[in-house]
Amino acid sequence: MKIQEVNAKSSLVKSKLSQFTVNPYMGCGHGCRYCYASMIMQRFHHKNENWGDFVDVRINTPRNLEKELKNKNEVRIYMSSMTDCYQPIEKKYEVTRKALKVILFYEKTLFPKKHSITMQTKSSLVLRDLDILKELSKVEVGLTITTLDEHYASIFEPGASLPSERLKALEMLNKTGIKTYAFFGPVLPGISDSFEKMKEIIREIYNAGTKSIIIDKLNYFGNLPRLKNIARELNLYNQFFFTLNEDYRNELRQKLSIIQKEHRDIYFDIVF
Repeated sequence: MKIQEVNAKSSLVKSKLSQFTVNPYMGCGHGCRYCYASMIMQRFHHKNENWGDFVDVRINTPRNLEKELKNKNEVRIYMSSMTDCYQPIEKKYEVTRKALKVILFYEKTLFPKKHSITMQTKSSLVLRDLDILKELSKVEVGLTITTLDEHYASIFEPGASLPSERLKALEMLNKTGIKTYAFFGPVLPGISDSFEKMKEIIREIYNAGTKSIIIDKLNYFGNLPRLKNIARELNLYNQFFFTLNEDYRNELRQKLSIIQKEHRDIYFDIVF
């Protein structure tokens, strides 16, 4: 793993996902094979390196936020859109933790600003920051679950926490009273897209106490050579290629529609 410490010009960046996004790192040690961020970011940076083999640590993120939030009214912040803010290197650098402390500081001032924070991760490391998360007035934490099969998870998400660890993290967050959601995405063709597998994943998320689930299909298959290679190695190329077909998307929606009827107390956000 190639690690570089860098300074970002700005840390609070306007985003379509939320009002602003904060990316404490460039690159990601989780190295997820289906990640769209590599397709976007590596057009400009680290062009000749493998996704998952490098991380730039934006060490001045907390300091930037101190300045950038100072004159802001209450805003919505998403962490993170182009990286995972709790990837393994965060255990050492604590850039995300320090950024949360800055946000909490502005909430505790004489004229408090209660910024809305949405976080998404594949790491149980998020539990380290329970002490801060409990203090924030408006925070929601999401864990990504793509499969319950640890073998497939190790292939597609080699640096991330195991699915069982992520479910336990959701459970702990819920027991602590922190609002949670799960991102079931991408649904992996031939692995987690059968009616039985989807039902099982949604049931395990529900059993962890989470009742809000965002679901997305696999995207950008045609643009990610490494994903094509893995699909071939697993003899799943035809299934992965079929995700480009509208019939596949309709079939997924039909399966999810049946599952929704069995879980009327879960909020489903199907984004494809």
